Amino acid sequence: MIITSAHNPDSSIRHNSSSGGIFSMLAADVIGKGGIVYGAAFDQTWSVRHRRVDSIEGLASLRGSKYVFSDFANSIKCVLQDLDAGKKVLFCGTPCQVAAVRKQTGQSPRLLAVEIVCHGAPKPEFWQKYLQELCGKKNRTIADVKAVCFRDKRTGWKDYSFTVAFNDGKIFTQRHDDNLYMRAFINRLILREGCFHCPFKYPQGSTADITLGDFWGITQLAPDIDNDLGTTIIIAHTQVGEDAISFIGHAKSYALESVAKYNPAITTSACMPSERQHFLADAQTAPFLHVLKKYAKRPLSERIYLSLARAKCKIFKLVK
Repeated sequence: MIITSAHNPDSSIRHNSSSGGIFSMLAADVIGKGGIVYGAAFDQTWSVRHRRVDSIEGLASLRGSKYVFSDFANSIKCVLQDLDAGKKVLFCGTPCQVAAVRKQTGQSPRLLAVEIVCHGAPKPEFWQKYLQELCGKKNRTIADVKAVCFRDKRTGWKDYSFTVAFNDGKIFTQRHDDNLYMRAFINRLILREGCFHCPFKYPQGSTADITLGDFWGITQLAPDIDNDLGTTIIIAHTQVGEDAISFIGHAKSYALESVAKYNPAITTSACMPSERQHFLADAQTAPFLHVLKKYAKRPLSERIYLSLARAKCKIFKLVK
């Protein structure tokens, strides 16, 4: 087993990736050898579905986290067909999705199974409700959406933003801890039921070759490489996984306990919030934005404190 960290040397790919852009490096390597890559992408209605990609250009749609459980059922059949045709396949998804694929493929030497560190996956209907109501509030429809980014790094990797761009050039953007959908996600209100007792967590339940996630402990464990541009924690836990990352430069190794301390989702299921049942009941009858404001909005005292802290930070940067 190897636990290390790295980032993509291509600054543009790194910027457009949620963490360090290592998925793109692995995917490009597979495609370069004539293989196929499967990952989560938006469709024309901004729902999230797994997509089959066989070109470097196609990888752009797979980059970046989509905080929605993706529809991947049709991909399993395609993965089996590609493997039967003798192709190398990289499948990237949540631990439960990887387990579902692995159940059908077995330990095929041509499959590189990559799981993301998963905090839990929101129900697709919550995402659609949020996006529809957000668009309505802006006097637009989902058809007017040009791009969605759950992890916009223009405000930094650690202090990332949620951004929706519209076809007319207008942009809606909020820091993740100010955005209602992201707060509901982080506070575990909109996760699927199974996420609260996930049997596929690393190390005992994982069926993947590689685990990729945010290296949230970088400030404490590797401050010398912390530039707030995004760094990936990489866990290769099979020989297939170790061989796959052999071309990626990495100098440091870490203990599982150390990295999991700062990113507990590596090994631990989400804890169900006490108000979740009330949230679900209200979400059935009331406008979704109203429900999010009721359960996920930041308390006034905290909003005031953060506004003052951010103003102080801006002044400090100007003076510096």
